[in-house]
Amino acid sequence: MAQKEASMRFWGGLGNMLSLGFILSIVVAMGLSGWIALQEGTHRFMLPFTTENAVQRITDAVSVARAEPTLERLSGVSDELWALSLFSTAKRFTDSKLMEQGIYYATMPKSNQVAIAVHVLFSVFCVMFGGLQFWPAFRKRFMKVHRGIGAIYIATVPVAVVAALCYMALTPPHHIYDHLVAWVALWVFGVLALVSITMAIRALKARRIFEHQAWMALSFGCLLVAPLLRLDWALLVPFFPDIDQETLNLVTMGLMLPEVLLIVYGLVLVNRQYARPMKQRAAAAMADLGAALYLRSTPLIYGIAAALLAFNVMFYVVGHGMSSIEVASALVPAALIMREQSVLMAHPMIAAGFAVACGLAFPAAALTLKQCLSRTDDAAGASRGATSLLTPWLALAAGISSCFLGWRMGLAPHNAWLSGGTMYTVNGLVIAGFGALLLMARSNRRQALMKESLVFLLCLLPFPALFFLTLQIVSWLHLPADYIAAGQGFVLPAGASGSLLFVAIIHVVYGQATREHN
Repeated sequence: MAQKEASMRFWGGLGNMLSLGFILSIVVAMGLSGWIALQEGTHRFMLPFTTENAVQRITDAVSVARAEPTLERLSGVSDELWALSLFSTAKRFTDSKLMEQGIYYATMPKSNQVAIAVHVLFSVFCVMFGGLQFWPAFRKRFMKVHRGIGAIYIATVPVAVVAALCYMALTPPHHIYDHLVAWVALWVFGVLALVSITMAIRALKARRIFEHQAWMALSFGCLLVAPLLRLDWALLVPFFPDIDQETLNLVTMGLMLPEVLLIVYGLVLVNRQYARPMKQRAAAAMADLGAALYLRSTPLIYGIAAALLAFNVMFYVVGHGMSSIEVASALVPAALIMREQSVLMAHPMIAAGFAVACGLAFPAAALTLKQCLSRTDDAAGASRGATSLLTPWLALAAGISSCFLGWRMGLAPHNAWLSGGTMYTVNGLVIAGFGALLLMARSNRRQALMKESLVFLLCLLPFPALFFLTLQIVSWLHLPADYIAAGQGFVLPAGASGSLLFVAIIHVVYGQATREHN
């Protein structure tokens, strides 16, 4: 007994340290990002309103920086690019299309300039101080400050987001540095930010603090898209010093969705850990509705599971990935298609293992979740059943094999094959992570956390099918040739492969694991 208590104290202490490190890294990184955004907002984005010859000034600054790419010269173009150059070289950015983007900011219509300036200036406070709201120790000690920051946050976020959406409505995708991928992502996260802020206010008025915190974490995560994009540029440059900025940007855009939503989940987990565990509350009405719909849809879900297994076998056992679908050749670089095909052909057993593990883990997770949601003896025994033990191991096998395939395709981005195997690697790591979390929750008989892990797995395991489905849909859009040349035909489907994570995050908000903490 004493040994068990000592082990619990050790893991509890380790969890507290990791939670504190996570929160502090968010606070520091976003604080610096907010400060840099303030410099950009008061200088570059205000330039057209404070100087008559703004276009000439920025054009001259770009010319000078390209002629002599130094930190000093680059600071004349952008404080943000100056800061990013500290992690690499000024030449990386002077050779990129970010220079033309800077000129466009000065030449675009006045309405666009007003919208982007309002967005940047109003979002500065949210980014700089928003992270403090999720630091439990800070919130407990400085509750008045917490409420003051929250009031300003709720007042400024809608203005910043609406201004951003106005800018997106007025600006064609080809005038945005990240093109169509960023245009779509910013619309999705912008609308979700407004919805989550509204729901957070409603939860606060109803004194459902646990839901309020989760909705606020989602709203904050939606605001991190632009800062995280820049932060990823800085962090990934040392690992991939030989590729150009545009290719590196495509990689970071492909990582953006899971990265943002996992940070949101991390913020919720940290606040759960520091919160006081409560006796089990009655399920939320939305959770009851979701559970009822899930149980009624079980035959449909099993049908989807059978289709996913057949799909995986067709594309990874009988076929060889993207080379098996005709539309891929029109949207994806031939070098990337051939690279994926060669890896799948060189490792047929791993490819088959990935297809089968993914295909079987989905129905196993669906059945285990059904047992957990049932108001019968199945729910009590779900954590002890054979299926609940098989599910995490299948998920671990799927995740590890996906990582292997991604690693063999190449993690280093390349101009010819874009982000290589990053999609397989990132999704594989997340699947394996939630497989391990499910195994731990089952071992500790934490049924609420089991349900949460199962929902994440059900949203993650179909990622190959979602990728190919989105690839087909994108082919119907008839993207311009320059969009395809810029990699948009691949990166958009790759990003969409994790889009069901939004469903998992909604479960986190309303699920029992969140409601069991104050």
